[in-house]
Amino acid sequence: MYDRLVTYVEKNGGQMFTNLSEYEYTHLIPNWVKDNSNHVKTKWTIDLSDKSIIKLLEEFNGAVTIKDFVKSRKYEWDEAFYIPDVSDTKNALRVIHNFISRQGSELIGGLVIRDFIELKNIGKHPKSHTPIFEEYRVFYIGNKPLVVIDYWNNRKINLSTEDKKVIMDAPKEVKAKFYTIDFARKSNGKLVIMEMGDGQVSGIQGFDEQEFYDLLWENLSESRT
Repeated sequence: MYDRLVTYVEKNGGQMFTNLSEYEYTHLIPNWVKDNSNHVKTKWTIDLSDKSIIKLLEEFNGAVTIKDFVKSRKYEWDEAFYIPDVSDTKNALRVIHNFISRQGSELIGGLVIRDFIELKNIGKHPKSHTPIFEEYRVFYIGNKPLVVIDYWNNRKINLSTEDKKVIMDAPKEVKAKFYTIDFARKSNGKLVIMEMGDGQVSGIQGFDEQEFYDLLWENLSESRT
């Protein structure tokens, strides 16, 4: 669909700020994990047979989470997202089959398995009652942070010098102009990259809309000059 959008815009004399390759780079997890070491161990397969899935599970120890190339079902924590022990193949396949079935035609790319790492827990989601962790969503224009958003509470943010360095260093290898990086706080206090996304399809998580778009317009204008 994005390819069709780019084609339509260009045929009508326009030019997308984010081209197709940039969109796919940040939107699809296998593309960006290869270029940044500060992320959770991640493996994937497009072969959804049990044989292929079991082989992928064997690359991990302990707890993992699952998703496709774009989305997870983290609000269905025990049923279609979290696997407490990969050595329990029966339960692992149950969770993965649930995920694949429930994604249905919306499953994108294939299956992604990621290490479950200990994060700083800040409570439970009010609707799904699944655990939530200290996370930040950073919108970038090029390698410059546009805005840092507290993912869950939109509270005043106090980041350490080390945190700010992680946020500033993270986009060095990113092949896009407008995107997001989601950081989570590990139990040891350090930030780790959890997700990356295209800036056009990433939510602003309750951040003031007018302020966000004023900042975006200002920075887009600067990028054109």
